[in-house]
Amino acid sequence: MDAIEDPPAVDPVNPFSPTAVARVTEGGALATTVVTVAIRDALAHLDNYLTTGNGGTVAVVGDYGTGKTHLAAELLAHARRGTTGTVQAVYLDAPADTFLSLSRRFLGRLSREAVRALVDDYRAESADVPTTAGERTQLLAERLRVELAEVTADHSVGTVLAMLVDPATEAAAWDWLMGYPPGPALVSAGVTARTDVESGAVETMGVLALLLARRHDRYVLVLDELDKILSTAGRPGDETSARFSRLIGVFTSAGALLVIAGLPELLHLLTPQVRQRIGPIVRMSALTAQDVRDFIRQSQLRAFGQARLAPFTVETTEYLTNLTDGVPRRLIRLCYHLYQRAMQDGTQVTHRMVREAVRVQFDLASRQDVAADVRRVLTQEGWSYQRDHLIGSLRDLPVDFWVPLDEQGGGCCVLLTESVLKAEEVDELNRRVVAIRTAVPDSEVILVVVGHLPAEFAADLTETFSVEPIVHDPQTFAEDLSGSVKASMRRLEQTLGADALTSVRQRVERIQRQQTNAQRSLERLSYQLDEIRGDLRPDARASTRRDTVSSTHQAETGLATALPGRVARVFVEAVQALDQLTGFERHLRDAFTPSRPEPARRSGEAAPLLRSGLRSRDVQRALGTALVLRRLIEAFREGVEQWYVNHRHAPHPADLQRLDRLCETYDGIAEYLPLFQLDLLDDLALPDGGTPAEPVDRSLSWSEARSMFDGLSGQVRRQVIDS
Repeated sequence: MDAIEDPPAVDPVNPFSPTAVARVTEGGALATTVVTVAIRDALAHLDNYLTTGNGGTVAVVGDYGTGKTHLAAELLAHARRGTTGTVQAVYLDAPADTFLSLSRRFLGRLSREAVRALVDDYRAESADVPTTAGERTQLLAERLRVELAEVTADHSVGTVLAMLVDPATEAAAWDWLMGYPPGPALVSAGVTARTDVESGAVETMGVLALLLARRHDRYVLVLDELDKILSTAGRPGDETSARFSRLIGVFTSAGALLVIAGLPELLHLLTPQVRQRIGPIVRMSALTAQDVRDFIRQSQLRAFGQARLAPFTVETTEYLTNLTDGVPRRLIRLCYHLYQRAMQDGTQVTHRMVREAVRVQFDLASRQDVAADVRRVLTQEGWSYQRDHLIGSLRDLPVDFWVPLDEQGGGCCVLLTESVLKAEEVDELNRRVVAIRTAVPDSEVILVVVGHLPAEFAADLTETFSVEPIVHDPQTFAEDLSGSVKASMRRLEQTLGADALTSVRQRVERIQRQQTNAQRSLERLSYQLDEIRGDLRPDARASTRRDTVSSTHQAETGLATALPGRVARVFVEAVQALDQLTGFERHLRDAFTPSRPEPARRSGEAAPLLRSGLRSRDVQRALGTALVLRRLIEAFREGVEQWYVNHRHAPHPADLQRLDRLCETYDGIAEYLPLFQLDLLDDLALPDGGTPAEPVDRSLSWSEARSMFDGLSGQVRRQVIDS
């Protein structure tokens, strides 16, 4: 049987992928496929469409590494093998951008020649033979308008498609389909620029889907990682949801099948109304141990012509499946490394080899790095803590972090551990929790796993710890740990029955520590921003000249910039909004401009107002936040300006990635700025008219300003790309 197979001879090829990242290629050989529940369901929905021709939308959702892209490749191959007429199937990896970018990628995937040939076929089917080229184009345009009425009411689309088959207007027509303004030839034909380019891009995709579905018997489009578009600027607004709903609608009307794939958050990003328009939902399923054995045999059959399980065994495949929770990408990567190790050692795969491979492949962070993350979270949240605190006797191990509940004797422990891969390790952690609670009954214990924690062991540990262990993930760890510590300390307060006065005092002290830490962070950020600005200026003399010009004057006039007008205007509006809402820059200028009558009158009011406000440490901190935000916006503008000067002509993908990094840098720094402190500057803030604003108006202004600062990078990127 499998468990007693002899080890195979050393083969020159490893039959498993080292990355286990699926890629969809035209005409390429499919990777080894094990038919899971998810694949069976998805193929059944596809077969139903190929048989009936009823268009619609199928959603495929699953976490990273669960096989969504591999499933997409299976659907494409199955559609192309369809026996019911001709089937056109296209795969698109959605960009982390806009629907316009998606439409451009869609058009590029089809190619101009293919779309022109598609339209030319419609012209060839015409029974009438007009005598002039103009008459032929007009007749084709009218036919297309009638044909496309199901998905668009824009008559310009038919006109542009008809002009696509004329060599004289082909390039201009293609540019319009790609979302660019109409050229002179199109304008003379009555084609105007689209008022909503994003919605127009969605309609363009629907139009082509309709033409393709009518030309072929069936048309299938797979949009992979669509959640990237919906989550680019946070939760999508009403316009984005409406456009996505329109995308679903036009594909349904075109009689095409739209398959959208993404993370589970994809469905949560949509409104209930949009979710109702999506048809079947396929959720990726974990592999079973039998699936893993089938996969190993099929992989070796493809590579060596022999379907064997060795060097794996039934027992090691069971163990491997449990440790990885059946996640395909984890399993395939481990199969690669375990096969390599077994071939080198000339042995079968053992349980110990599996554990070692898991630790090497999944323990990406070190305990020291995670301990530093814990320190940062506790410091930012204002908690006092002790490192390597001894609880109980000297025989006991110290806890990594101890967060005391002041004089009440209770507190919260944070324990760090590496991957938990054996039942004995679970037992040891459970014994440690019992020892801690025996020494300090009024205590909470939070377990942080640096590495991998199988679901089975996570459930066992949750029962003992009373809190679900936190598996370190760089993206979510700070939020997860902060929430767990707050909840644990709140439970301790309720258990110990702390009086209201003590609780208030503790919270005030923690807030004071948070403010102190935030002030230090702002000072560090300010220093770093000064360094960044220096690095972005290649000419020191030019930078000196720029520094002599008031940054406020630049913001208000938009001078001294190579950026396009609408891009510069985004930065100008952001700085002007900050100046208006804080009022500090204006009061400071007014206090030193007594020469003119009106400013003189106001300067007598500005100076005392500034002196009064600056007595408050809270106002000082808020002004520090405003200053750092202002410098951040200016540094961001200079970085984008330098990028634009160097890459505005036909930027390559690497250039666009550089622009993305600039935007991510702004977002990453702005995320840590305590913008809520700016509310303290209401007394200094003045509207443009110089008179105090009503409280309601001020609240609305702050809401709009926060939205402007939070969404600045997205606005800038869109305007730069469209320029």
